[in-house]
Amino acid sequence: MVLGNQDLLSEEKEITKILISIICLYGKDGLPLEKVSEEFQSYCGFTIPYEKFGAENLRSWILTLPDIYLLLDSQNNEVLIQQSQKSTHIKELILKQKSHRRYQLKRKNDNNYFHRDSKRRRESGLYNLPQGSFIHNSINKTSVNDSNRFNKFEQLECMLPLLYKHQALGDDFFVDIADTKLGYYIPENGPKECGLCAAGQTILDLTKKVQNAVYLAPRVVVMIGFQDLLCGRNVNNMICDLRQLVIELKRRNTRVTIITLIPSPKLPTLKRLKMRMDIYNRAILDYACDTELKCNVIDMNAIFLNEEENFRKDYDRLSRLAKKDQYKVFSDYGRKIFLSTLKCCLREQIEVGH
Repeated sequence: MVLGNQDLLSEEKEITKILISIICLYGKDGLPLEKVSEEFQSYCGFTIPYEKFGAENLRSWILTLPDIYLLLDSQNNEVLIQQSQKSTHIKELILKQKSHRRYQLKRKNDNNYFHRDSKRRRESGLYNLPQGSFIHNSINKTSVNDSNRFNKFEQLECMLPLLYKHQALGDDFFVDIADTKLGYYIPENGPKECGLCAAGQTILDLTKKVQNAVYLAPRVVVMIGFQDLLCGRNVNNMICDLRQLVIELKRRNTRVTIITLIPSPKLPTLKRLKMRMDIYNRAILDYACDTELKCNVIDMNAIFLNEEENFRKDYDRLSRLAKKDQYKVFSDYGRKIFLSTLKCCLREQIEVGH
């Protein structure tokens, strides 16, 4: 019985550490209480088992944690911040801001229409576009629709996104690049997908898609495994899953380039996660000398770590800015490094006959 209590305390402590890591990603603004369950599940793949720790609800469990503050911000929303000297100062500032709340509410009501309209325009991506700057006049015109042409286009579209004559296969990273840098269509609502890339998909998910794919480009670049890390999948199973994926791609007579996983603001700063990622990346590097499968390898992890060492200030910006991004995997600076590396490596492969 005592051993069981110790295991429970150890589990609660580990979950608290993960929660603190998530709070840190949100910075001084704090993590809204209403987003705790959603964010935690997106990182770990399961919800916080607060009932196991003797709490009636999530909020009451959080109140028992000594290292986390639950405060009201200036908008009267409950937020979580990590307990520290800096957070104590933030708490004092928030309490001072509450004295101005009445004035802020009055000002907000006076400009209610302006705020609603501005928010609508920002969310629709039209904030800087003048009214009437675009006209939709060619929608569902039966005279120009050709089912055969559109079916063929959809078949080719499944091979997107293309990066320097390589079809990208992966998860959040490639979807982010396709959406923010390459201009591919990513639905606003529903699953974030582009071709065989999908946000939140695992290695096994990608393998199934490859098996069911009707069309596959002759060259592919693969970066997958991030979601498996977040879900806590055993690293040995990840390595086996990756090998099955590569075997399936080779069976389809495809030239494969594999990219190592990179540091990301979405990955909690836990030693065990970093250790698992290092083991997984070393397994990827082994494909460079695998005489049976013969894959190309890009050690993107080493490149990002080099950027961290040489440009620490800019690399820190990656963590701060990415929290405002819908994908939260890297900032615009990280995308620049990622794309420039791919351009250099993939172009070199093509020029030498890959």
